[in-house]
Amino acid sequence: MKRRVLTLVLALITVLGMLAACATPDEQEQGLDNSSEALTGDAYDQALAKLTVDMKGDNFVVLGRGDAGSSVSEIMREEASSDPLENAVYNRNRALSEICKLNYIAKLTPSDALSDTLSNDIKAGAGEYAIAFPDMRVAGTMATKSMLKDFNDLSYINLDAEWWDQGTAEMSVVGKTFWMNSDINYLAHDVTFLTLFSKVMAQSQGLDDLYETVNNGEWTVDVFSTYAKKVSADLDGSGKYDENDAYGLIGTSTMGYAMFYGSEMRYVACDEDGEPYIAMTDTDLLKASDLLDKVLDLLYSGHSSYIVAPGKEQDALRMFINNQGLFYLECAGYINSLRNMSDDFGVLPLPKYSNEQERYATYVNPVSSTMVVPVGPKNYDDLSKAIETMAILSSESVIPTYYELVLKRKTVRDEESAQMLDIIFSNRIYDLACFYEQIGLMHLFQGAINGRTNSFSSKYSSATKKAEKELIRIVKRIEDIE
Repeated sequence: MKRRVLTLVLALITVLGMLAACATPDEQEQGLDNSSEALTGDAYDQALAKLTVDMKGDNFVVLGRGDAGSSVSEIMREEASSDPLENAVYNRNRALSEICKLNYIAKLTPSDALSDTLSNDIKAGAGEYAIAFPDMRVAGTMATKSMLKDFNDLSYINLDAEWWDQGTAEMSVVGKTFWMNSDINYLAHDVTFLTLFSKVMAQSQGLDDLYETVNNGEWTVDVFSTYAKKVSADLDGSGKYDENDAYGLIGTSTMGYAMFYGSEMRYVACDEDGEPYIAMTDTDLLKASDLLDKVLDLLYSGHSSYIVAPGKEQDALRMFINNQGLFYLECAGYINSLRNMSDDFGVLPLPKYSNEQERYATYVNPVSSTMVVPVGPKNYDDLSKAIETMAILSSESVIPTYYELVLKRKTVRDEESAQMLDIIFSNRIYDLACFYEQIGLMHLFQGAINGRTNSFSSKYSSATKKAEKELIRIVKRIEDIE
């Protein structure tokens, strides 16, 4: 994750204009070198200098979802703002317009209408939309309907560059990449799961230094569960445990997904050739079953956990702010809601399954926006230059503002938590089963938790035959796309 000092957008535009003027005609005509190592000096300036484009005031229309959290603010800001992140988006859009000489327009549609909006545009041959930001599941469906341009065919986009999320790049299917996360769509950061902990409660329980536990590679499900089970208190003396009491763990109805992916398992992955396959091995099945036993024990034995019902996420937030939970599993976007928490809290990654797991893996909720390029009558060379420019500018300004100012400096309260955020955002993993729910595997682990029974192995065995057939159909549809 980058830590770059922000610059004024007008200064940025001036410098970039000078760099562009210095580019030779050959450099201006060539595509971007797909080797990040080829960039020397300032990678941002060098990359931008190779993207000279004049769109002559043509519209660059970005379509987002108007009803999905930060999916609006990550693309739309029509005036300067006192909010640093909003202002970074505004300045990014201005800089993009100036550098590429385009007319930046952001449009919004309800999430469930985005696919139809693009489909109608494609059928009409209009080509109105340059890029769009559906959620992951909608992106997967659009890809199989031949609605999306392969990023690999966009000559001036360098998917190896740091401003593109390599986790989504790994989800290329048979060599075709129809969706990508980048530094443009920070909603993917907002819905990345992590562990928050109350320093007041940790101290009262005499817990070890949790940051050191993480750094030593010992932050595991067993340690997490052992600590969480230490806390259970009927604060109001009512004789029943509810939202008025204290717990070792406060979570939401989606925490099972976080625990599964935090243990570095996937249902569907792609091999080196981009061929999707069912990724759960026999060892994974044993691990998943053992993990499920541990999670069920933590959630339903005694009164050490409180899991709020869907739609009650704000109740969990309020309880943590009131120091009613030692641990609180949520996505990173909730950190901003803790600015006014009077007592100190810390940030940790999701626990590993065991010490043998090499890294701390991170779950990204598929409600996340992801970038797609709708097909249509367009100048794809100019379009790809503009998209790459937007991603670079976002990497220079938007993400550092989001990460450094909003998450780190304004909200988290110690350097150790800031370091934990580096670990969390650097280890996000994705699963094709989340892009294609029809495969029928995505909800199995969470479903077993909801059913309070360790039925994972049997449910998985029953679902794999259908999953394999569905996966073959998906691959065939994508292979047939010209």
